[in-house]
Amino acid sequence: MGCPFFEPQYPLEPGDWTEHWVHRPRLPLGEAWSGVCRAISNEAHTPPEVHQREFCNFGYARGRCDRFPASSAADAVRFSVIQENPLRLISILEKAHAPIEHSELNPADTESDGLLLRQARAFAQSCGRISATGQPEQRRAASSP
Repeated sequence: MGCPFFEPQYPLEPGDWTEHWVHRPRLPLGEAWSGVCRAISNEAHTPPEVHQREFCNFGYARGRCDRFPASSAADAVRFSVIQENPLRLISILEKAHAPIEHSELNPADTESDGLLLRQARAFAQSCGRISATGQPEQRRAASSP
């Protein structure tokens, strides 16, 4: 579950912070992303990388991040694929680890924009469903033994 105010811009490179993983965790946006905080309207703040890894990419920063608005309805957002072709995602906003709102999204939608859609595109790109330009990726059929 990423922070609802995080705007992912490009994947973070693996580094010292990933060396302790025995198994790579399932990250809310598919990969760890670098980006900007949009918690304060009209301001794009670039948090330190350690902050992005611990709060922005995982959400639930209420009371831990000084930029997280106390009045925010949601603590985190999660995404899941609900349809492959055409690609459709579901986004679920959560507060206190419980769902409070959901919506369906098409990450290839070029008519719309917004923070939630940008997060959905990052998720879809991380999962190999769309390219960095937002175009659908051709998925290979699973080979049988």
